[in-house]
Amino acid sequence: MQNNVFVGVKPKLTSYQDMMNSMHNSKVEIMAKNQADLNKSTKYDYLLLPITSSRYKDIVDKTVKAYRAASIGDSEHSKNISPKSLTIPKPQLQDICIPPFHDNGNKSSFSFIGLLSSWLELEDGTPLNREISFQVLLNECKYARFAGIEKLILAPPRNLKTIQSYSQIISRLLNTREITNVPPLVLSISLPLYEDSDSLAAWELWNTIRKICNYHKSLTVSLALPKIKTPTHVLSRWLSEPVSCLLISSSVFATNQYEYPVLHKYNQNIIKKFQEINGNSQTISGELVIILHSLDKSGDQIKMEESVYVDYINYLLKRNDTLLITKNKDHNDVLSQPSLMPPLQPHKETLSNSIYSVFENDTVKYDLYEQSIDEAMLDLIGNNTMDKNLIVLIAGAGRGPLVNKVFLIAKRHGILSHIQIIALEKNPQAYLYLQKRNFDKWENKVDLVLEDMRFWSDSSIKVDLCISELLGSFGCNELSPECLWNIEKCHSKESTIFIPQSYSSYIAPISSPILYQSLATKESGLESPWVAHNIPYTFLSSKVNQLWTFKHPARPNTIENEISNFSRNMTTEFKIKHRGDIHALMGFFSAELYKGSKISIVPNELPIKFLSQDDSEPNIQKTHGMYSWSPIVFPLAYPFSVSDNTEITVLFSRVHSFEKVWYEWSLESFVYVIISDNSSTKLKYQESLSPKQNNTEDEFSSTTTSNFLPVFENGWQSVSELYQSVAPNAAASPIFNLDSAQQYSPRLEEIPEVHAKIRTGVSKLHNVNGLAFHMPL
Repeated sequence: MQNNVFVGVKPKLTSYQDMMNSMHNSKVEIMAKNQADLNKSTKYDYLLLPITSSRYKDIVDKTVKAYRAASIGDSEHSKNISPKSLTIPKPQLQDICIPPFHDNGNKSSFSFIGLLSSWLELEDGTPLNREISFQVLLNECKYARFAGIEKLILAPPRNLKTIQSYSQIISRLLNTREITNVPPLVLSISLPLYEDSDSLAAWELWNTIRKICNYHKSLTVSLALPKIKTPTHVLSRWLSEPVSCLLISSSVFATNQYEYPVLHKYNQNIIKKFQEINGNSQTISGELVIILHSLDKSGDQIKMEESVYVDYINYLLKRNDTLLITKNKDHNDVLSQPSLMPPLQPHKETLSNSIYSVFENDTVKYDLYEQSIDEAMLDLIGNNTMDKNLIVLIAGAGRGPLVNKVFLIAKRHGILSHIQIIALEKNPQAYLYLQKRNFDKWENKVDLVLEDMRFWSDSSIKVDLCISELLGSFGCNELSPECLWNIEKCHSKESTIFIPQSYSSYIAPISSPILYQSLATKESGLESPWVAHNIPYTFLSSKVNQLWTFKHPARPNTIENEISNFSRNMTTEFKIKHRGDIHALMGFFSAELYKGSKISIVPNELPIKFLSQDDSEPNIQKTHGMYSWSPIVFPLAYPFSVSDNTEITVLFSRVHSFEKVWYEWSLESFVYVIISDNSSTKLKYQESLSPKQNNTEDEFSSTTTSNFLPVFENGWQSVSELYQSVAPNAAASPIFNLDSAQQYSPRLEEIPEVHAKIRTGVSKLHNVNGLAFHMPL
């Protein structure tokens, strides 16, 4: 697996102040020497520096003052000046902090990440100030593209009330050629990973900006690690988001027994979890950079050189790499890559040799099949007087992995002369492979039949054991029920054993921004199911719900009930504790091969809500080490927003006609409230419901850090340190208060109450009539 996690450093003030001074004095030879000295370092991959210096801010200020004086000359009316004729000068050599002659694509040395100007007033509503901010950012992006800098970090908004104005500037910037031209630039907004006053406040801020910018692929987020432990649901949410940088201030480090800086276990775990994602949550960059900053601002207890912190982070990454390599040692690079693929339809497609090869290497799956086949054959032998041969059918034999298992089991039990093995396969290329293996390995003991099992017409053959591997990621999505119909109807008897005996389908709502971004650009992408392999996501529900089960033999009696046998229509409910956006329903399956032997891709992290209590089997666990299947996703056309403590109802259908099979799905959301009996006054949310806690009403009267920094260090302080000393004359770092709003608890009157279920949202019905995706019969 390719490692896409890198280390970056925002150097101490003296490390780049000399470079800035050398530029100011136009001493390019000194600047080049500083660059050469920095290139000697091999411990980090990126250097984080501001694009422009405080000198450029001074030039912009002078330009604006001159423009206002020339236009009106009256400061009282300056806010109404039209920005049409204002041109902000581009930064000159003396105004930049990143040298123009550095080869940012040279893998033998470090590359640069740029900090965009934090003194800009992106939230300002006046046209002139907004034009100034946009032109400065655009100038910095133009220089970044010229210098080969592909990742830029932007300060967060100062004020929640003006978040739309802030996002509008970003959206304008994202839709310029300077960002979108190949290779596209990545714009990353710096935010705290966790703020304890409202656990999802930072995520909600990011989600608002991202939505206004229409899920732009170049927009990512950089997260500052907190000093305190992050709740599991917050970390899970961020793991599915396009996080391009983790920002680690020296202030979050503790000291070990040797007085060296170390991270707390919970922050080590955060790095490990993001390392497992490996940058796969981003559509463009595909890499994660861990950036150490504020190393000159260490507390009294930690006074170490920059290299000590860098060495420690490199040690953590190397240790985690070793664990990940051990965990994925049986998987090749292809299986480690993220991908979205349309579901296979082997009933109508001719599978390639390479696909057969990948599936056949799943030893865990075939070992479980072998155990089930062995037990079933022993049961058949025990119930058979051996006056007639046992007939074993492998339906859809492929290149013969299950045929080989049957042959070896029969040979081991000494019944080769009392068994008829039939391999039924429709793929003419795979049939050639079967012929070769029959001659070389199976002593020509296997009867090969080149025919589609749905139309196999020799009804004189009644099988004792039918073995198939027709399961898809959703269980029934490769038409196993329909394909085995003909076998059950024409080639089985009362005692026939089927392997698998049954299989069930499950769904759960997920949040996965990269899934939505990737599918939104595909034709019918958000109306069709997809197999999602290594695509980051997070569950929003508290359980995975079982939808339906198919059993074999099904014993259908008439043609008229064929549709009812194969069609399913289910409504199922989910509880969602924490607010978020649902991007898709993720599907899984479990199957009982024979007498309690199971295979499953249902994840273990959530409990299962079964169709009935009788079906609740605690031993349904995800089969460890089995990789033949990845989950299937049923996307939503638009992100479906839900609030805290929401209930969603999912309508999910499997529709069978005589020509095709398809799935349809839709969502509704509800909240429960308590209202007075006359329905005129809403008294309160039910106690289980929690209103959003972030206060968006307070404006800041000052941008001085000391006026609104809390006594303790919260997540926002770690972000603010990233911008300190970037420009001595710049405004204070963008921090704003996310303290909880006071909970309003109105006095309850002595009147009857009514509990009401109120619909808060509904989605469209997806894939109606199978127009976007169906499986032909």
